[in-house]
Amino acid sequence: MENIFDSSYYWITKRGLQCIGQWPFRSSKEKRILRCLTFFTITSFLTPTITKCMTSLDDTDVIIESIFIIGLIGLCFTNFFNWIMMEDNMIRLLLTIERDWKNLRDQRDIELLQQHSERGRKLSVVFATFVLVGLLLCFCTPAIPKILDFFHPLNETRPRIFLSPTEYFIDQEKYYIYILFHAYISASIYTSSIVFFENFFGICVNHACGKFEILKAHLESLHLDGTILIEETSLADFYFIKNRIKICSDLQTQTLQFVDCLESSCCGALLLTVGINIGLIVVAGTVAMIKNSEPSESLRTGCIGVDLIFHLFYSSWLGHVLVVQNERVLDAVYQSEWYRFSNRSQLMLLPIMMRSLKPCQLTAGKLYIMSMQGFGAAMRTVISFFTLLNSTR
Repeated sequence: MENIFDSSYYWITKRGLQCIGQWPFRSSKEKRILRCLTFFTITSFLTPTITKCMTSLDDTDVIIESIFIIGLIGLCFTNFFNWIMMEDNMIRLLLTIERDWKNLRDQRDIELLQQHSERGRKLSVVFATFVLVGLLLCFCTPAIPKILDFFHPLNETRPRIFLSPTEYFIDQEKYYIYILFHAYISASIYTSSIVFFENFFGICVNHACGKFEILKAHLESLHLDGTILIEETSLADFYFIKNRIKICSDLQTQTLQFVDCLESSCCGALLLTVGINIGLIVVAGTVAMIKNSEPSESLRTGCIGVDLIFHLFYSSWLGHVLVVQNERVLDAVYQSEWYRFSNRSQLMLLPIMMRSLKPCQLTAGKLYIMSMQGFGAAMRTVISFFTLLNSTR
């Protein structure tokens, strides 16, 4: 069997993580070099942004814009360093995915896992496209003055637009192209890093959903041997049902362990990610209001704000899908016509039912449940803070 991570389901995410030195199966030397290069490039942009913030303490608007960019980089570094600290867990997750694919024998099970993996791939592409299109629109804003000068010239040249407030202690007008190019490179790297980490999270969630779907299919067909209904009237029937229930129980245990590993790996990072996201959405709205007299700046900040909302929505929706998929396992137990089984077989189903009653959910630091209800609560918090912040200006 070929390396499953070279398949279309995982190839893009694998290549992206390799580029920033976070693919765990590369050599230690390659990972260190690429991680240092990524860190240096992003930090080289973060430093002048912080400097600009510190040298403009009397300008509230510049401070807010600077904090906005610092927050975006913080979002990247949260996942970047979490991956390094939790690398052993990440390896365990990836090896589990690889093992699951190798151990599948039934064609129906393979097709179910393929369906969920393909869904994960499509969602990853949609998420990456949405975020990167927003980034591209931001990159276009510095060109707006040049375009306006060409089509609607004034008596003087319109002022140049920088991608973000920075302080290099040089003539920024003279070195405008170099500063802009540096901003483009850095923004591309930290934005792409956020996308790759989120896509890995999505891969794991969709893999778990695929395994829950396989479990559901096995439970619904417990009472069938092909198309023949089993009444469990003989000892052979009992052992047949017993073996099937054992397979289901083992599959559920493995899936829940996989989700627990994902939860322990991402719990702290998700807390910071959700907190930073909420704060940045508020700041994005505030900056857009500050720059309402400058359409290009409002557009740039608005695009980033929409990307942040979509990021929070996507993470929450993935958690919600996992909860729903686990709940369907309990429904599948009832679909198995358990009442046809002997008392001994019915008792064997109880542990599966009890584990399905416990919500299988991902949390952000045990404080925020990754679900659509959590997303709704987060957006209400955003609106409250946005109203408060704008009332103090």
